[in-house]
Amino acid sequence: MSQSLESIKKSLQHYLQEQMFNGNNLEIEDFEQASGGWTDETYVFTVRTEQTSEGLVIRKLKKSSLLSEERNLTQQFKLLQILSNSTPLPVPKVFRLELDETIIGEEFMIMERLEGKSYVPWSKEGSAFLSKASSHTHIPKQFADYLITLHMLDYKKVGIHEVFADPGEGMGFIDKKLIELENLYLKYKNIYDPIMTDALQWLRHHRPEAQRLSILHGDYRTGNMLYGVKAISGILDWEAAEIGDPLMDVAYICAKANRMDSPLQCYLLDRKWFLDYYASQTGLRINEQDLHYYEVLHQVRFLLLSLSAAHAFEKENATDLRMARQGYRWTLMRNLLAETLGY
Repeated sequence: MSQSLESIKKSLQHYLQEQMFNGNNLEIEDFEQASGGWTDETYVFTVRTEQTSEGLVIRKLKKSSLLSEERNLTQQFKLLQILSNSTPLPVPKVFRLELDETIIGEEFMIMERLEGKSYVPWSKEGSAFLSKASSHTHIPKQFADYLITLHMLDYKKVGIHEVFADPGEGMGFIDKKLIELENLYLKYKNIYDPIMTDALQWLRHHRPEAQRLSILHGDYRTGNMLYGVKAISGILDWEAAEIGDPLMDVAYICAKANRMDSPLQCYLLDRKWFLDYYASQTGLRINEQDLHYYEVLHQVRFLLLSLSAAHAFEKENATDLRMARQGYRWTLMRNLLAETLGY
C-alpha cells in the first residue's frame, strides 16, 4: 500500500534524526515529491537543525513502474559514491542506502540536493531555454565534455568493475545486451509483433564490435541535467548505467526520439560538431553505420518501455495513469522503429 506524502515525511524525520543527525532534533521543511517519477520516486526537502540547514533528496525505488524489476538501487548508490569521490562530474554525493522497505514503503537512498533547474525539452519553457543555451552559452561543449570525461574514466582503476558485470571485450557487450532485450520482449509483449521480431533479428545480424569499454550513463540527454543560468550543474538519473560500448551513449544523444523535429541533437548540439569533437577527444572512430545500429537498438528499448508500462498497468495493478498513457504510445514507438529500420 502506498504511503501519503505526510506519512513519508514523518517516517523520514524520525529516521534521519536517529541515523544521520545523532539524535539531534530536526525539522523537515519544503518537503515535496519532484515531478517525473516514471521510474523511481524522488523527494526533495530541507533538513533544519539548531546548527545547520541542509538540502537533501530521497530516491525511492518504485515498483510497478517502467522496467522496475531491472533496476538496482544498490548499484546506483555505489556508482554515485565512486563518481562523486573520483571524478569532476557534477553528480550528487550519496549519504546513505536503506534496504529496509518498511520505513517508507520501499528501499531508498539519501543524497545531496544539487542547485539548478531541470527542463522538459519539448515544453515551451524547456524549448526556449535550450534554444538560447545552444548558441549563447558553453552548455553544449560542457554537455559533450562531461560525457567524454565519463567515457574516458578508467573504470577498473576506480572500482566500477566491481559494481557492474564487465561484459568483456569485442562483442561481449552487445551479445549480453541483445539477450536482455529479447528476454524483456518475451516478458512484456502483448502480441507477437513482426516489426519487433524483424528488429531483433536485424540487430543480431549487424552487431558492431566495441572499440573499447566505458562506463555508460544509459540515459544521457538534456532532460536528465540540472542547469544554472549558463552552465550544467548536475547530471541525474543514473539507473540505466552499465559497462559497455561508449558509442551506445553517443547514438542515444543522436536518436530521433531525443530530438524529434529539432535539427539539433538532444535539442542542443550541432551533429557534425559533436561527433567530430567527441572523436577528437576520445580517439574513437565514429561511423554512421554504428550510430544507426545503436539508434535501432535504442528505438527497440523505447518500444519496450511502452510495453513495460502497459504491463505494469494491466498486470501489476499500477495506479499511475501515466503508465496506461505510455502503454498506448507503443504504436508510436513501433512506427518510429519501423521508420528507423527503413520501412
